[in-house]
Amino acid sequence: MKRLHGIALVMILASGTAGCATPGVCPAIGWSNSVTVILDGRVDAVAEVQLCADGKCSIRPQPTTAPKATVTPSAEAAPGRAIPAAPATPGTPVGGTEYSPYFGRKVDDRTWQFSAPMRAPKRATVRALDAGGEVLAQRDVELTWTRVGGSEQCGGPATAGPVSLSLP
Repeated sequence: MKRLHGIALVMILASGTAGCATPGVCPAIGWSNSVTVILDGRVDAVAEVQLCADGKCSIRPQPTTAPKATVTPSAEAAPGRAIPAAPATPGTPVGGTEYSPYFGRKVDDRTWQFSAPMRAPKRATVRALDAGGEVLAQRDVELTWTRVGGSEQCGGPATAGPVSLSLP
């Protein structure tokens, strides 16, 4: 009899918690969308490619020369001991650079990849710059985003492009 009471109690508790997994609730996570730019023409003078949208242009984070600090649990708990700052994240000024929600990286001489954390601008300008910052080529584009993860209800990472940029 005790066994039956125990099973009944487990079933009652299980049915009471089943509603906790509410359908239609999205997890609290973020993602980064990406745009690929392909250069066409002579790329030997290109030092930087930028994606500009919403009044901001991408930056290319500079590698840090500072050694990586590690924090042990005892170091965190020690009173009066500073915990090292987190590494730069999107929107953080890097090397005195203005805040930017867009980051770019050179994949190879003709391909550049841009990330747009939690953003999907409809229009952008892509431009190639020489080492002195002079614009070699520029193009305004409309971006069409295709979701590549997540769900329709909750969203998820998306890609746009590739966008081509012709150089003289």
